[in-house]
Amino acid sequence: MRNKVILALAVLLLSVIVVRGQNDQDNVSGNRRGINIMEEQFQTDQGRVQIYQDPRIDILLQRHIAYNRKKGGINGFRIQIYFGSGHTARENANESKARFLSYFPETRAHILYQSPFYKVRVGDFRTKNEALKFYRDVQRRFPNAYIVPDIIEFPELK
Repeated sequence: MRNKVILALAVLLLSVIVVRGQNDQDNVSGNRRGINIMEEQFQTDQGRVQIYQDPRIDILLQRHIAYNRKKGGINGFRIQIYFGSGHTARENANESKARFLSYFPETRAHILYQSPFYKVRVGDFRTKNEALKFYRDVQRRFPNAYIVPDIIEFPELK
């Protein structure tokens, strides 16, 4: 009996909150925080859409875009096919890159120098699953290859 009363009160409270949240006037004019809410209206053949958006969202979006430009790319994955140091490391890295490009000419290859190591990383994959699909093909020709997280170039949108 006691559980039923508590459940009934909870349902009543939630229904009042939901009904209050559906009132458009409360969302626009009843703004208690002093936030200027931008309202946009779009007219289509099938209906009208209203978007209520805080202008600070645009500021955050612009900051995010600027941060990614400054970083030089986005977080993603590449496949590392060569890692070495020593007198011949640079030449070996160039040979690995050339050999890779002869097998996969459509995929980008990058040589990185992080003192004292030379690394050859290939591909620009947004997710690890994308990298795994290509990794299976690469591993046949480069058995020591492995997937690494890296900053990748922005992918081309189709």
